[in-house]
Amino acid sequence: MEWQIEYLVDLKLLYIKTKGTVTNETANLMVSEIARAMEKHQCIFQIVDHRETVFDFKTLDYYDRPRVNQQLGMSRQWRVAMVFKKLTEETLFMETVFRNRGYEFRQFDDVEKAKVWVLSQ
Repeated sequence: MEWQIEYLVDLKLLYIKTKGTVTNETANLMVSEIARAMEKHQCIFQIVDHRETVFDFKTLDYYDRPRVNQQLGMSRQWRVAMVFKKLTEETLFMETVFRNRGYEFRQFDDVEKAKVWVLSQ
C-alpha cells in the first residue's frame, strides 16, 4: 500500500491519500506516520481518503484496530473522517468499533461531506 500525507494549513487538517491493499502491517506503518504528523502540526483533524484502497482485514482485525492504533499514537481527541469509494458493511463495522471505543470517527463516500463533518465542532 502507498500513502501520501499532506498538511492543509488553511484548514489545519491532515489529508491522507491511500492506494493499494491495506494489511495490518501497512496500516501500522501508516498510523505511526500519521501520529508523528499530527504531533508535528499540532492538529486534531484528518481526512483519510481510501477511495483507491482495498482492506485485507478479517473481522477480528477491525475489532482490534482501535487498541493497536492507540498503541501507535492515535488519540481520542482526533476527529477522523474516512472516505471510501463505496460504503459497505465492513466500513460501517469499522466506524462502529471505533465509535464504541470513544473515537470521533465517521465514514463517508464524499470528500466534501467528510470535510464539513471533520471541521464542524
